[in-house]
Amino acid sequence: MPTDASWDAASGKFSWAGGELVVPPGFHYLPDWGTDSFVGHFTSANGRVVISHDIGRDAGMWARRGKEATAFHETVVDGARVWVARRDLSFGPVGRVSHFAVTFPDSGCANFYMESSEPEDGKAIELMARSFRPKRQGAGGCAGWAR
Repeated sequence: MPTDASWDAASGKFSWAGGELVVPPGFHYLPDWGTDSFVGHFTSANGRVVISHDIGRDAGMWARRGKEATAFHETVVDGARVWVARRDLSFGPVGRVSHFAVTFPDSGCANFYMESSEPEDGKAIELMARSFRPKRQGAGGCAGWAR
């Protein structure tokens, strides 16, 4: 993990240069190897729900408004934007699979996202979005996206 990032399993607090949030109780964390961004994932105790993160200028925008979004909302926390989106990916034999994401474009271009066929799993992303607090202004944004 970068030196400006931390994970506290007891409190569920995850922190990076641009902000911090709380992951729902019972999740475990593992950092992954990214080529141009800070990546990792949180896994629920039963292993059924996996929430990944991609943080960095080149991380892209996982939650965004557009015709592919079946739901989108934006809030502002202490001057930093918070975007939450859902996209329906498929309607196959197992039913609907949706992609849930939250992006913090003004806080180091941080993205947290997951796929699930269970709509209630998306509540984890909503909880993380509501717990978000920016740490400092000027933590960087996403490449190619203006404020």
